[in-house]
Amino acid sequence: MGSVRPRPGRLGGGVRVRAAAALRLARFNVQVGTVDKRYFVGLPSPSAAALVAGLVWVMHLYGVPGREISLLALGFTLFAAVAMVSNVHYFSFKQFNVKSRSPFMAIIAVVLGFALLAYETGTVLFLIFFAYGLSGPLAALFRLYRRRGRRHAAESRRL
Repeated sequence: MGSVRPRPGRLGGGVRVRAAAALRLARFNVQVGTVDKRYFVGLPSPSAAALVAGLVWVMHLYGVPGREISLLALGFTLFAAVAMVSNVHYFSFKQFNVKSRSPFMAIIAVVLGFALLAYETGTVLFLIFFAYGLSGPLAALFRLYRRRGRRHAAESRRL
């Protein structure tokens, strides 16, 4: 495998991710006392890093050469950078109560999750972080859709 040399005069996805991480950290420090602790505003930096690193790990596991996934990796990297500085809310799991009574099916799901994780670690971790990365924008689209539906219903009642 050949070495990857940066091209002068071009900013790669990595530079954008570092800049986005710095901006996200600055926003986090400014908003410490003002935001709802149940949610992160923007994709957390460790999740963004896990998303990009997980893609590389999974592609390596399945023997896909680096040159073949360069555009896909760039897309994931840019998505992670934009998601970090976006105003999209991501669940923080800080209010997750493990001491409450859990239904039997939830316990079974956790055990199955650990079994899958032990069997296919790289793929499962990547899928978890991929799902988390998409959860914020999908939840925002769902809220927007619901809000528009309520507004449309309210307008039709006025007629």
